[in-house]
Amino acid sequence: MLASSLVKTYFPGDVMIFRNTGAPLFLVERKGLEEVFIETPELHGSEAAEYSWEWKYRVAERIPADRYDRILFLDCDCLALRNLDHLLEGDWDIAYKAEPGLRITLPQFHCFLTEEEMQTLWCDGVNSGTFAVRGSRFHEVMKAWEAIDQSEPNRQRNCSDQASWNRLLLDTPLKIRPFPAGEVVFPMYLDSHFQQYSKAALTHNLGGNVLEKVHFTFGLYMQNFYCDPTALFLQFLEV
Repeated sequence: MLASSLVKTYFPGDVMIFRNTGAPLFLVERKGLEEVFIETPELHGSEAAEYSWEWKYRVAERIPADRYDRILFLDCDCLALRNLDHLLEGDWDIAYKAEPGLRITLPQFHCFLTEEEMQTLWCDGVNSGTFAVRGSRFHEVMKAWEAIDQSEPNRQRNCSDQASWNRLLLDTPLKIRPFPAGEVVFPMYLDSHFQQYSKAALTHNLGGNVLEKVHFTFGLYMQNFYCDPTALFLQFLEV
């Protein structure tokens, strides 16, 4: 649904999907959309989660970054509701999305913070599943992220890739900026009002289990792309 939503909102860039399933996601080839297979071991629980999160920087070597001005990374539980071109505009090297109201010292962000930072930092933690990087800086940023994530943490790991991403943003000399306010939202998690998330350009559907994510995303996808006042699509389904 994410890849299809990007196509339906006329995203002009290339779309690259990383999958670990043998069968392709799309049976009919789509222009500008490439599926890349990655083989992963059979893991479960927290071990599987930590392993899968590491692929956010591991797949960097598969991406020809020198081909692109900007590279947008989206977790698979995202959905584009409008064209995303404006999210990639501006003079910056990294664009990011914070989780509003959640302090960076919370467990999902803090394992690479110092004890002093735990006492003094009051900024929001940053999500590691929605970000963009300047193409010429992409591999440099991904290598720095991996180096931090594979280093010894200061406290127990919890969402390690997110904690290391926050550490990177705190330390980097590169130009960073948040995505425009209200354009990237978390409808199942922090932005639960329909008026909030239905007007966003991109939803990141965190929260709930996999089936709940699928149900919510499917409903939002159908409402956004197929619902109209005449109920034409519904009439087709009812025939």
